[in-house]
Amino acid sequence: MSEAILQGIFDLPGKQAACQVAPNTRLIDAAERAGVVLNVACGAHGACGGCAVDLLEGRFAHLDGEPLPLDGKARRVLGCQVVVEAGPFRIRVPRHSLVSADEKVVVDFDHLPAWRLAPAIDKIHLALARPSLLDQLGDIERITAVLAEHGYGPAIEVSLPVLREAPPACRLGGYEVTATLAREDGRCFLTRIEGGDTTARLFGLAVDIGTTTVVCSLVDLRSGRIVQTASSYNQQVSRCNDVASRISYAATPEKLEELRRLVVEATINRLIGLVIARQGISTDDIAAVSLAGNTVMMHLFLGVDPTHLGGVPFQPASNLPGPFAAAELGLAVHPAARVELAPATAAYVGGDITADMVVANFATTDELTLLVDIGTNAEIIVGNRNRMIAAAAPAGPAFEGQGLSCGVRASAGAIDSLRINSDTFDCQYTLIDGADPVGLCGSAMIDFLAQAYLSGLVNSAGRLDIDKLRARCPQRLTTLTTHHGRQTAAYVIVPAEQTDDGIRPILMSEADIAALLQAKGVIFAAIQIAMKHLGHKFSDLKRVILAGGFARHIDLDSAVTMGMLPDIPRERYRFIGNGSLAGSYLRLVDRSVSATMAHLAERPEVIELNLDPEFQDAYSCAMFLPNVEAGLFPSVAAR
Repeated sequence: MSEAILQGIFDLPGKQAACQVAPNTRLIDAAERAGVVLNVACGAHGACGGCAVDLLEGRFAHLDGEPLPLDGKARRVLGCQVVVEAGPFRIRVPRHSLVSADEKVVVDFDHLPAWRLAPAIDKIHLALARPSLLDQLGDIERITAVLAEHGYGPAIEVSLPVLREAPPACRLGGYEVTATLAREDGRCFLTRIEGGDTTARLFGLAVDIGTTTVVCSLVDLRSGRIVQTASSYNQQVSRCNDVASRISYAATPEKLEELRRLVVEATINRLIGLVIARQGISTDDIAAVSLAGNTVMMHLFLGVDPTHLGGVPFQPASNLPGPFAAAELGLAVHPAARVELAPATAAYVGGDITADMVVANFATTDELTLLVDIGTNAEIIVGNRNRMIAAAAPAGPAFEGQGLSCGVRASAGAIDSLRINSDTFDCQYTLIDGADPVGLCGSAMIDFLAQAYLSGLVNSAGRLDIDKLRARCPQRLTTLTTHHGRQTAAYVIVPAEQTDDGIRPILMSEADIAALLQAKGVIFAAIQIAMKHLGHKFSDLKRVILAGGFARHIDLDSAVTMGMLPDIPRERYRFIGNGSLAGSYLRLVDRSVSATMAHLAERPEVIELNLDPEFQDAYSCAMFLPNVEAGLFPSVAAR
């Protein structure tokens, strides 16, 4: 007898999703069957609390078999620790437990250095002499001979798939064909033969593979114009959110292959299908792909074991992988399309930072420049074309909402900005997309720290002034019990009855503040130590480049006030948006960028912060608001 099938419903904000699963299916797996991705930041180990759901109907049990009776009322559990035993079942998913595809991420970029339209991929229409008994030259030799007359060569490499394409293409087009060629280091590759004149269709794909979000831009290589862009979350988040968890998860060949398929087939190929459908072209019309991402993401994309990146000496398989043919990687483009990956500097200074450096003009600038890409692993480059120092600051995922009582990503319902009245300690906030409040995203957390410090709500150590808060705004004061059972004072931003689920308030606790101070402290201390190694003061900086979607949405003055970024004239700061995508795009349209990337990836001197004897002191000072060394933040002290 076949195993019973259970019918289930997931109640989501504003809609429902149905699924069918076998008995004893874990709830996060049942959710995935319904097209619902729960937030499993800890890799589904039950440690982060991100996949909380409410059991409404059905029979459920813990993973160890202990029953979970409902007794006619909703029961909140962690989806990764519970199985459904019998149905029909119904589960409510709060918005804050969802990994949303509508995150407020930046998919474009604001600035590009000078470039010229000179893609490494060419298409040329050829009129060939027809074969005869007196001219029995092979189809490929016939094609390469005419290409030589057009200046291609001296030798042109031909793959087996292209050899197979040549006979039908020649006959279909009446010996008028279109050849697609790729140039690389003086070599020339024939990558495609088509019948007739198809020179009007020549496209490339620029891809930013982020830990959370993947962005694909379809580029017309004839004009250099981006014609379509699509983004979605990296489907690897359905298994684990952060880089460290994915390194651990990929410890077996089966799990490694699972993560590879999730990013290639379930993410990038789906986005490719979306952009070509919008443009009305074929996958075969994409002749080149340029990707950038951090070193771990590149290993997982290639299906290369990343576990050596997780421990000393953090050894990558390669900092300069590729190029590859698309067929080797399973990408849904022409099988012979050239796939290039941005070169990395080190295990935690990846190709995405190389792309940032291209956009920031590090190859040519004499101005002292600081580049900061803020994330779970904040990468820092400081210097100019003569010398560069690189550091990776393990800030952790606090600014991405992980590990905080009410932290969420920047999707619908997230509070993204916040202001505190210095007289009453009351607060006002704004929401993304006007949805009911679900939590605080990173930009609002930065605002809170800055506003709370300036108003006197918290002191420099991040402690709430409970007496003042109780006297001025007692409804904002509460106590929270942490996951470790410790009591901590908290400031209520949104009362429970006004939130999305109506169950839990949105608040900022002293434990949350401590986690944020640790994160910002690592970033600022890393900048400070990098500047020391270069022998410069903050006042010497001529430019500060902030890269990435998160950086674009923070309030710059708040980020300085809370002590994460240097206190220098604000006009020296510039946001470049998605520098990883921008660098990938430049490499597609201007073949000289490949050499620039290779040069820049080799230039930085990478410093290991934990080996610097001054880092711990700098970090300890930076864990205060804005810093123990008040002289580093003169404008904040003046306020």
